[in-house]
Amino acid sequence: MSEEKKNVNIWKSLQKVPAGTMLVPLIIGAIITTIGQGIFNVDIWAVLGNPMKDMFSSSGQMLIIGLMLFFTGTGVKVSDLKSALGRSVPLIIVRLVVAYALCALYYVLFGFEGVFGIPFLAVACAITSANAALYMGIISPFGDEADKAGFGIMLICSMPLLPILFLGFYGTSGFGIAQVMQIIALLIPFILGMILGSLDADIRKVFAGGNATILPFLGFEFGSTINLFKALGMIPQGILLSIAYCIIVIGPSYFVERNILHRPGYISVASASLAGVALAIPAMAASSNAAFEPFVSSTIAILAFVLAITNVTAPFLVKAELQRHPADNMAK
Repeated sequence: MSEEKKNVNIWKSLQKVPAGTMLVPLIIGAIITTIGQGIFNVDIWAVLGNPMKDMFSSSGQMLIIGLMLFFTGTGVKVSDLKSALGRSVPLIIVRLVVAYALCALYYVLFGFEGVFGIPFLAVACAITSANAALYMGIISPFGDEADKAGFGIMLICSMPLLPILFLGFYGTSGFGIAQVMQIIALLIPFILGMILGSLDADIRKVFAGGNATILPFLGFEFGSTINLFKALGMIPQGILLSIAYCIIVIGPSYFVERNILHRPGYISVASASLAGVALAIPAMAASSNAAFEPFVSSTIAILAFVLAITNVTAPFLVKAELQRHPADNMAK
């Protein structure tokens, strides 16, 4: 009897890295792009052609994003959103109002180029985002049903819809038919998925793991836009924006959660991690607003650093918060 072949456990290894199923392929894609374009001046994916080009380069991003929106929609149940209205919704509203107000102020003060090498596009994509999946994973052991129901609200608010709507008001093109059509194009797959998932539980089950399946391809496609020689110069910007992200994201909602809702504060802290879909927003914004095109590559590089840093730190911050204000000491 032949010895059973040993499993390499590539997927499990990726899952041990925060956001690893997308971040690791992103790095590999960036390495390939850097070697091909940065050293040999050759676009490997263009040379190979399709289907390789659309699978692993930025030309296929919008298809993958459309599928992601559909898969996300199938998992959102209207009934789950109702129980979150009294707790999660006020925190998310406070957080988003402050975030978008600060984004607008950043643009007024520093324009598209921003300051310290951080473009306005990077700020807008970062501080308006939250990793709903990581939030759910963090609060699952101790959160109640209202906490967990906040996942659906956070998922909707972290979609590209709101940032694209916001960014559409900036630039030479202003907010017109192109931005409206872009928003409609983003909404249709999500709404279609939500309707089908609500009508048929089997559809919701079939597509439950859809995002996990396509995230590695999305990571490769993001990586195909990054030249590591240039990206390494973005480390200071990535660290600086990560610090600003945590302050802006946690601060206002934490104040409301502790002083108005009289809760332990872990919801605000658990939501302080960047969602992977935030890396898709720069290209989407540039597709309908040419003013953002010069900043897409640098923004994705900065956001990749913020993604890695915040996804690593969020669980530790929640652990520290629970030591200060245990969840069991508060009435649920």
